[in-house]
Amino acid sequence: MAPTGGRATLRPGYNVVTADGAVLRRLLDALLFPSARDAEPLPRAPGGPAGAPMRAGLTLVGDDRITYRLVREFGGTAQLHRFDAEKRAFALVAQDLDEIAGVLQTAGGAPGPERFSALLSLSAADLPSRQGGTVPTSAPAAAPRQALTAPQLRKKIADLTGELAKAKVSEKLQARQDALQAQAFKLEETLKAGARLKEGMERAGAERASLDPVAAILGRLGDPEAKLAAFEKAASRREEALARVNAERGGIQGAEERGAPPPLWKERDFLAGAGAALAALALGIAGAAGGGVMRYLALLAIPAFGWATWSGLGWVARLEAWEKVARRRRVVDDWERKMLDQFDKDAGEIQGAMKELGLDKIQDLRDLAGRIADGDHVVAEWRRRIADWQADPQVADARARKAKVEKELQEVEAKLQAEVGGFVRDVRSIETEIHRLEGELANPGPIAPSALAAASAPARAVGDPLKRLLDGAAAELGGSPAAAVRSVQQKASQALTGITFQRITGVAVDDRGNVQALTGGRLVAAGTLPPADRDLLFIALKLGFMEVALASGKAVAYVDDCFGGLSDGARRLVARLLKQLARPGQIVHASSDAAFREAADHSA
Repeated sequence: MAPTGGRATLRPGYNVVTADGAVLRRLLDALLFPSARDAEPLPRAPGGPAGAPMRAGLTLVGDDRITYRLVREFGGTAQLHRFDAEKRAFALVAQDLDEIAGVLQTAGGAPGPERFSALLSLSAADLPSRQGGTVPTSAPAAAPRQALTAPQLRKKIADLTGELAKAKVSEKLQARQDALQAQAFKLEETLKAGARLKEGMERAGAERASLDPVAAILGRLGDPEAKLAAFEKAASRREEALARVNAERGGIQGAEERGAPPPLWKERDFLAGAGAALAALALGIAGAAGGGVMRYLALLAIPAFGWATWSGLGWVARLEAWEKVARRRRVVDDWERKMLDQFDKDAGEIQGAMKELGLDKIQDLRDLAGRIADGDHVVAEWRRRIADWQADPQVADARARKAKVEKELQEVEAKLQAEVGGFVRDVRSIETEIHRLEGELANPGPIAPSALAAASAPARAVGDPLKRLLDGAAAELGGSPAAAVRSVQQKASQALTGITFQRITGVAVDDRGNVQALTGGRLVAAGTLPPADRDLLFIALKLGFMEVALASGKAVAYVDDCFGGLSDGARRLVARLLKQLARPGQIVHASSDAAFREAADHSA
């Protein structure tokens, strides 16, 4: 920020910045959500004959992993640049404020102003104790500061000249640092293919490892595929043999149903033939004795005896067939038993494996064997890809270049720290201030109040701050205010318990969105709490909403020094909470408190 600001490098995580919280918040709003109205809280700063403009800049890495740089002259021009890695230079993207805001909130990943205000910012001005009513939109103008004497002006110009030299060195080193970071990012993208290959190899190895117990069982079979084929052949022979056994038993069962032949003397045809033969023979003998023609009836005994004999032979055949049925059953039973014994011998290993694996069908075992083979093939394929990738000359070159670039980056950062030491303003702002002071030296006169001193606090809305907090969070998270509180109730209760040292042990909400605090084992309406406790309740809920917003994706949150009323132990607890909240994104905390600076991931 120029002319009355400085420069700070903010990294992912928890950043504590020693700066005026109100100014830093206005700057963040003006840079993340640029609008023509930004000139009202941050007007042009007069100085010199024509007046020095108020400028501020922001450099960020967007969601598309591209570096963007925004330079604003409040009340004047604005430019958004994008770093071109190939040309190693920044190219202009947009100059219109609305277009700049659109790019920052899409490719840049900046949150919308409503989401930032509702979920991602916590200011002392937002606390219920600070919002008793409507606050005027402008504060009385600060009294003009007294003009510097000529020796003081010369000394300040000399100091600024030294700062200008450092700023020029810083500008060159920063440009080199940006170029090296772009190279490192490009090389990292090249090497990410290897990381993806390793991830694929790990997934394939994990899937194959899950089949190790099955592979161990199948490994005992020797050649699982041959054993499965032999099992299927044995099963086919078993089915054919069982079909034949069933057919044989069907015939045996039919014979058994007909039963054994009756005794010969009960055979009707045999008795009829024998009886007819005896009768014809008796009549023939009687006729021969009487000398009549009836003697010829004896000739009929011959065919009758023949029929009886034929019937007797048939009965003998049926008797022999019946005796064979029992022998056939014994033969079929013996054959079936031998066939089943042979099947158990041939398929015993496969059946044992299926029983051990809890399988009922041979196809399930074949599927498992196929999965093992496929898993081995996939692992081998990933190994081949990794080997090919490692053998690629471009990969080896990228590795070597990355190490070199990272080493050079460390050298540039060390040189930047050693030669510049801390944060310096940009060259143009220092030159502008030198020009203004030289103008004051040449033409002494009264100096207008500082632009930042004249800047005013934003207007505060009338109403219950807790209700406005819940309404805003519900609008951004979706659902009702009660649902919004319940989504962070556990985290807010934990924070409130720690901050108050268990004096207030929880926060609750009814269906109408009325917030209550659990103190002394009973629920107390938030509106009846002392102002200090209402502030703590507000802070706990806001920290819960901030955690939800940061966990949903990469985002930046802002906190100013609103914890001054807490004890040292409570502030240190809040510092740990903020550090934990910042893990998935970035928190910028404007504070000079040592409790927060000690817990910070980065300090500026």
